[in-house]
Amino acid sequence: MLDVSRLRVLHEVARHGSLTHAAAALSYTTSALSQQISVLEREAGTRLLERHARGVRLTEAGRALVRHAERILAELRAAETTLAAISAADGGRLRFGSFTTANATLMPQAVRAFVRAHPRVEVELVEADRDEAMAAVLAHELDLALVYEFPVVPMEVPDGVEVIPLMTDPLHIALPPGHRLASRRRIRLRDLAEERWIQGVHHGSTMDVLPRACREAGFEPRIAFRTDDQMTVRGLVAAGLGVALAPFLTLSATGPDLVVRPLSERSLTRTVMTATPAGTYRLPAATAMIEQLEAAARELEEGRAPVRERGPVSAARP
Repeated sequence: MLDVSRLRVLHEVARHGSLTHAAAALSYTTSALSQQISVLEREAGTRLLERHARGVRLTEAGRALVRHAERILAELRAAETTLAAISAADGGRLRFGSFTTANATLMPQAVRAFVRAHPRVEVELVEADRDEAMAAVLAHELDLALVYEFPVVPMEVPDGVEVIPLMTDPLHIALPPGHRLASRRRIRLRDLAEERWIQGVHHGSTMDVLPRACREAGFEPRIAFRTDDQMTVRGLVAAGLGVALAPFLTLSATGPDLVVRPLSERSLTRTVMTATPAGTYRLPAATAMIEQLEAAARELEEGRAPVRERGPVSAARP
């Protein structure tokens, strides 16, 4: 196996045409540099230099090896530049997973700020629900993911994954215009016992969130339709075909064809978190993205009061 440091020595000798000048360029003594060339010749199994009165010249084998050394050293310099950029969050790739409702506001705000601050980092976005994202982070298929936890369905964090809380996300109730409860400023879950439900989760462990919360309120929900598509959820509710849970994170994207009211149940407030591979090392770009997510979460929580309610309120009752 040829040694890279000795290839660099040979390259300098070829560039200067002199052992003495090459030694000075590399801060070697001439004797030490000559020894390095001798070792390289033993590794190569052939003579690489011929000495003459005015210096040295490359043999045919030496010229061939220098051509390869130039490419190798160029690739190493490129690798060093890339690694330095990754270490400074100024290059490389960030694989970032985010769940559907976070994609309405939290994720886009954070990614926009991140891309402005780190334009050379390639951000690869993947939509993944909580369970999928956690498995992908554990398998190092994602560098960072947004996940969430409800009190009624605790999340198991496996060894090998680190989570950091970002914000609380209280669920609201989305009603069609003209609904009998639309005039209330806050709604209790038990007041919806006779309603048909459009559930915005089609698979995964969080399918149990709505049924468990309703059972705690004393009834079994009548689920008319399940879908992961939030546009479908809003369309079915607006058409009067049911009611649905609406995370705070999606309220800014809710149109005027729905009435949205806060719920009284604390069990329907989830904690949004970041998940990264555990260990002493974290990809610098992931750390930088978490900082942007924290800033976006603070901004959303500070603006929570003005968007708590959507839709008209008339003859409001408690």
